[in-house]
Amino acid sequence: MKLKKGMPVNIFLKTMIEQKEGKEEFLYEITGQVARVGHNLYIRYEEPQADGVSFSPVTIKIYPDQSVQLIRTTAEARVRLHFQYEETTETIYKTPYGSMFFHVYTKELHTSLTDHPLAGKVRVNYDLLMQDEKIGSYEVYLEFTA
Repeated sequence: MKLKKGMPVNIFLKTMIEQKEGKEEFLYEITGQVARVGHNLYIRYEEPQADGVSFSPVTIKIYPDQSVQLIRTTAEARVRLHFQYEETTETIYKTPYGSMFFHVYTKELHTSLTDHPLAGKVRVNYDLLMQDEKIGSYEVYLEFTA
């Protein structure tokens, strides 16, 4: 798959957030781009925000070992989450007011990719913890097709 310059794709994105306050689910059909750089596959798109007006750039990086990294940037913050099946990883949530340290425990991680036609699926189910206290459970499901 020669995708160094990138290829436009259609993306179906479903995110679920479960915190003390309750459960939220978001569904989006958006366009994005897929690129292969070295052995890694990058999926890039802009995620609509709750205000209905602004968008946040998101990059999902799939490594050859099938681990996944999600990078989301907003006007106020930047977060980089690294997912490895049944492992806890550390992350820093950078804001204008300083950095916050979190742990991410990946409960479920599945990736599926095909070359012809170019398509793929990524499912991540994880817990976010701060100082060993669970902040919430999250699920990201992304499906893309060229």
